[in-house]
Amino acid sequence: MNWKKSLRAAGLVAALTFSLVGCNTEGAYSPQEIIDHALQETKGPLAYYGEYTMDMGEAGGKIQVKEWTKDGKRRIETTAENGEHSISVNNGSQVIMYDVVKNTVHKIDISKGGVDEIPSQRDQLKLLFNAVKDTHDVKMAGEEKIAGRDAYKVVAKAKKDDTLIGDIEVWVDKKTWVTLKTITNGAGNKMTTEYTKIDEKAKIDDAQFTLDIPKDAKVEEISVPESESVTLDTVKEQLGEFLMVPEGNGLTLEEISLDKGIEDRSEYTFSYAKNGQQDISVTVFKANSNAKKVEPIKGEKEMDIRGQKGTVMDENKIQSISWQENGYQYSMFIVDSKRTIEDLVAYTKQMTIVK
Repeated sequence: MNWKKSLRAAGLVAALTFSLVGCNTEGAYSPQEIIDHALQETKGPLAYYGEYTMDMGEAGGKIQVKEWTKDGKRRIETTAENGEHSISVNNGSQVIMYDVVKNTVHKIDISKGGVDEIPSQRDQLKLLFNAVKDTHDVKMAGEEKIAGRDAYKVVAKAKKDDTLIGDIEVWVDKKTWVTLKTITNGAGNKMTTEYTKIDEKAKIDDAQFTLDIPKDAKVEEISVPESESVTLDTVKEQLGEFLMVPEGNGLTLEEISLDKGIEDRSEYTFSYAKNGQQDISVTVFKANSNAKKVEPIKGEKEMDIRGQKGTVMDENKIQSISWQENGYQYSMFIVDSKRTIEDLVAYTKQMTIVK
């Protein structure tokens, strides 16, 4: 998987906004209590209309967004300052994305648990704060008005410099627990999302979740790729000679899975357990010498691995090392939270060639 590209877009976790209606009680709250309220599942049907601006800085400029949400269905219309215009609809069983300028449509079936390309705000907020709960200090920073509504301001300050996700500011509606504004500094880029209008009492017609596609539009059905279990013999046939962590001393190979990466390349992931507990995973694929070099992301550092120039990422939920050797790209990830980067390096020294 192209995890570096995913991390570069980490700021979008907040930039896509967090607008969830929760319960409301009076009183003073700690920062954690405010976040907990914003993360609560809604007890009744969720419905609102909102307008907000996403300023993604150098990563993508400014985008104006309109959104309609009702009973788990969502419609988002975006207009970028460069003229790009798109409409995305999640009707509960399918995600339809229409690029108005290019007149192209992409459809994804999510009826069987596929990937939802319009993620819920609550899940994104949860992902963000889970990622920084051990690396940031969360504090109250007063109260302000956002979109004409009274809001609590919560600030999460990074405990150290040069982290993947930097300081975060969140404004939460005092009445509805909707997150009205966020500012994040992540992967070297600052992103701001701010509502200018939000109406949780809006009357939303079901027709909003039906997208009229022009007859001349180019339509493409997108299937969600699934991992495929394969045997070691299959990997040998496809890769030839490559490095592998051997089993022994309680370490066992539990599964080998095949995923399709960039340009449909085959990426093999070896999942290991130690004494019955998930331990590490190792991904290997043939390196493309003509591929454009991906610049290091914030928090990623250079490191010598097996005599090769590699990189290390040690950022709370993401602990891994990567390097190229003899025409192959290797990435090793920690699965057991008790493991350390030093443990990964020790495993690399045990790797042997399989044929």
